[in-house]
Amino acid sequence: MVTKSNSHGSATALYLNLSCLNEAKPIIGTSEAVSFLIKVLEAETDSLCKLDALHALFNLSTHPSNISNLLSGGIINGLLSLVTDSSDHAWTEKCIAVLINLASIKLARDEMISTPGLISGLATMLDIGEPVEQEQAAACLLMLCNGNEKCSQMVLQEGVIPSLVSISVNGTMRGKQKAQKLLMLFREQRQRDPLPSQTCQMPESSDVDMPVLEPKLLAKSISRRKMGRAWSYWWKNKSFSVYQC
Repeated sequence: MVTKSNSHGSATALYLNLSCLNEAKPIIGTSEAVSFLIKVLEAETDSLCKLDALHALFNLSTHPSNISNLLSGGIINGLLSLVTDSSDHAWTEKCIAVLINLASIKLARDEMISTPGLISGLATMLDIGEPVEQEQAAACLLMLCNGNEKCSQMVLQEGVIPSLVSISVNGTMRGKQKAQKLLMLFREQRQRDPLPSQTCQMPESSDVDMPVLEPKLLAKSISRRKMGRAWSYWWKNKSFSVYQC
């Protein structure tokens, strides 16, 4: 059934209906249906068929035992292409929802972090996405960054701070919470990182008298001074609510 293109729509609809049953999820998750549904996502096929496949994969991803098979089937790349290429908000929201389910296990988090373009795609959603998409992207990034400072640095390199500050004020209720927790996480990691020390290499011999240098203050650019004051004011005055992920 799954090898005939003219029956893809019927097969996908069948798997979607079955994936709604909790007792059927582990059975479907260990079958060839997983690779079939992922191929439907990546194929140039009817949009309704692809949407059914996406919803079926979401249902399967809610069962933890299915996640390893979903990863083996290449689901992350299939979802990434929809997140970055789709202009339909319904697609983006559901794709990120699947990524959040996958991120419940470390194996999936590691693969997501190492997938080129995924962090950038989620960061873009923080900036241009609809409020629900921003909420989902912030929640997913929080799961990836929590306990992984390398991932946090990757996210910060995407310039997400202004977007997170905006979401923490103007986003959905859950979006505000996730954005605030991400900002707090970045702040805590920044405080833990030791400041880079500047050391001078002294000559091994003490025969040469070294001149005594007067201490000088390092000059900061106007823009950096302004940014520093803004950040100091924001961190001191912002009240965060701490929730579990």
